[in-house]
Amino acid sequence: MNSVISSQVASPFSKGRQHQLKFQAILSEAAQLFNWQGSRATTLADIAGSMKLTKTCVYYYVKTKEDLIYQCYVSSCDMWLDAVQRANQQPGNGLDKIISLVKGHFYKYIDTLQGIGPHHAMLSEISALDATHAEDILQRWANIFEVCQQMVEQGIEEAVIEDLDSAVVASGVFSILQWFPVWLNRSHAANPEPVINGVLDIMINGLSTKHYQFDDIQFPQLSALQLDSFDREYQSRIKREAFYRVGAIFFNQKGYKGTSLDEIASSLDVTKGAFYYHIKNKEELLYQCFNRTLDVESRLLNKAGASQATGIKKVELSLRYLFNIQFSEEGPLIRYRALPSLDEQHRKAILKATKNNSKILGTYIGEGFDDGTLRPIDVDIAQNVLSGAVEASPELANWTADIGAPEVSAAYFNLFINGLSRRPKP
Repeated sequence: MNSVISSQVASPFSKGRQHQLKFQAILSEAAQLFNWQGSRATTLADIAGSMKLTKTCVYYYVKTKEDLIYQCYVSSCDMWLDAVQRANQQPGNGLDKIISLVKGHFYKYIDTLQGIGPHHAMLSEISALDATHAEDILQRWANIFEVCQQMVEQGIEEAVIEDLDSAVVASGVFSILQWFPVWLNRSHAANPEPVINGVLDIMINGLSTKHYQFDDIQFPQLSALQLDSFDREYQSRIKREAFYRVGAIFFNQKGYKGTSLDEIASSLDVTKGAFYYHIKNKEELLYQCFNRTLDVESRLLNKAGASQATGIKKVELSLRYLFNIQFSEEGPLIRYRALPSLDEQHRKAILKATKNNSKILGTYIGEGFDDGTLRPIDVDIAQNVLSGAVEASPELANWTADIGAPEVSAAYFNLFINGLSRRPKP
């Protein structure tokens, strides 16, 4: 007997189907809260309350918050794997496939902003997972990255993408994709086409008017630059500087939840009493790590601007100075993915200061327009794309052995200065 209902149509009366839909809804709500306020400030009760469910109902789907974080990350990895596989299966050359990936992910996030698509968790606190779960997520991400790298390698072989390290180029592409949730908002969702066209224009054609040649540069030492925002007493400043630098390392590697102040004190070979004399609590340390990062960014950006150079050269110096400090003895910069772990007042202060630093870079972009070294592009879009590139640069350490070599930063920012598309060289 032939069934009138196709076996491919999911019945809304199926208990299994209902269970899956409810589980996906919980994952979406949890991802939204994790992305905004961090996992440490989000409880299962918060998630249940925002969905008008009981905690018992949530516990029916997940055993613990750690299990929920893991399930959110698995869902995100499934989304990313589907996205890169779909793009790789598209007809066309490697560049066409990369464009398809970026455009597809952009509109997927626009659907999220418009409330017609689910939220997906940013993979910002993998270190908070237990060892087995963390290893699983890292392996999933490696598989995703490999597919993107294959598309880049195809484009290089076809001579449509610049012949550079494919892992470095793929990292640059993902920096664009993973930064969308940070800067895109509902105003962009209301008129998305000019936004994605601006992003793709930068990614494909770069910022520079013509092919830009990266030269060897001298990276400045922070100790040689004026300090403005630390304690006037030298010894106290040096101690605080060490706390903030080591704190940034721990927060970047282990996330807020996984960072222990006692462990930081031990790594600096100081007593807990001496440490707590300078640092009141973990949230205060994170806040000061951000303050130090903003101060360092400001000094390096101003150092780049002090050069008697073209606008494009100042942009290059700014980006490579910030990249270099991440892997130097004076780094790293705190990752902005830790921002949700700050309280609201501190978060607003950091975002305000961040905008001020972005304006400095925007000034150099404006100078590039005036002197003809930069193509006419949307300054706000460019600033956001470049900020995402700097933020994601530490990820390169997972794919490149000689991360401190000057040519690595040149290859990485080549994507944004010259674009993915291979240009004729002078």
